[in-house]
This record gives sequence, C-alpha cells and structure tokens, in this order.
Amino acid sequence: MSEEDEGPRPIDDRFEILEVWRRPLRGDTAAAVRVLAKVEAGAYGPEEYAVGVSTRPDAHLAPLLDEADLFTGLSFAEAHWVAAVLASAADRVEDAESLLFDLRVPVDLAWREVELAAEVIEPGGLRSAPLVPWEPEAESTGASRYAIATFTLDCGHQAVELLRQDPDAAPFWVEDGSVDHLAARDARSLTRLLYRAVNLEEAQRIIEEAQANLAKHPEDDDHDDEGRGDR
Repeated sequence: MSEEDEGPRPIDDRFEILEVWRRPLRGDTAAAVRVLAKVEAGAYGPEEYAVGVSTRPDAHLAPLLDEADLFTGLSFAEAHWVAAVLASAADRVEDAESLLFDLRVPVDLAWREVELAAEVIEPGGLRSAPLVPWEPEAESTGASRYAIATFTLDCGHQAVELLRQDPDAAPFWVEDGSVDHLAARDARSLTRLLYRAVNLEEAQRIIEEAQANLAKHPEDDDHDDEGRGDR
C-alpha cells in the first residue's frame, strides 16, 4: 500500500510546530539544518525545540510535511547550538544526520561554555541520571574528557553509556560505547566496572563483554522461540 492510499495522518490540534531557524548545508544547498519549536495551543511560547536535517525547501511553510528524524526535547539554547554545529561541521545530509544522532547534549550548560554537565539528553528527549565523571590514563585520551551516563528507558530497563567530550571540536558529549536493556542491578555493576577501568582499552573491553553477555532484551527470547517453532 502506498502512502497516498493510507490517507492523511491525524494531526494533534493541541500543538503547533513552527520552523524558527534554517541554514543550508555548505556542500548541499538543497538541504538545510533547521530548528523547530513545539507550541501548545494557548501557551505564551514554545515548550520545547527540536533539530533536524531537511531536504524539502518547502518544509518551512509546513514543517510536518518533512518526515525526517528529529532530535527532540531541547531547550532554545541547546537546539540553536546543535543546529549551528551541524551547519558548520557537515557538508552532506548523511554527515549531518550522523553527527546529529551521535551527540549527547549537556542539560546544565551555560551558553557557549564547556563545562561538565550534571546530566545529558539523548535523541528523543531521554534524560540521564547524574553523570559519573571518569578519568582514564591521560596519555591514551588526549584532550578528551569522559563520563558515564545511565538512562532509564521507556520499557523500565536501563542503558549505560560511556560518553566522550572533545572540547576542541564541539562541546558535546559523544557516545563512545553503550549497553542497553539492562536490569537496574546490572546497570549499577557495569557503571562500577567502567569507573574502575584504568584506560580506554579496558573500558571498551568491558563494554564489549557486557554487550555480549548482558545486553539482550527479554523480547529477543520470544522471537527466538517463535523462530525455532517455525522450523
């Protein structure tokens, strides 16, 4: 069935989506980085902002026409900062989208300062527990700084991420390794192991072992059982 056959999507009348900032990519003028504002009906101003990469020049007239993925849940300052970094650092749509969803935006962040945040926000608006600063051996990391973040997922499980911050490139936390769908007890154990790692190589080994041994969603077992039953 084509999209035309499915009919128009329902529109939530409680909110209005506005495009408030747009800048073409340097290497592809047909594409642009944009900031969207989500305004609740009757409210004095936007309640949150989002950043995305658009390939439709007419999307500024009707933002919902563009179905590109968005990094949501941002404040005004966070959204405009993310958009400015994308517009200046990426030449192609693929590069901009990749960079957008690698970023972890600090929540407690003064404008254009590079300070350790208390927590971070990931694509989709999910906020972490307070960050745990981690300092591996200096000679293996250069100017990078690291922290360990724990997110509680919608399903109730937790995800643990090792975040890297490169102040010379952009003042954002970038995921350097993650393990998701963990029980809370396993997430705490993994955080303790990462915190005790003496260098980046050991931390990466811990993450890989956790991914192999722990990072399995309970629904995967159901799918495996169904697959075996079909044989």
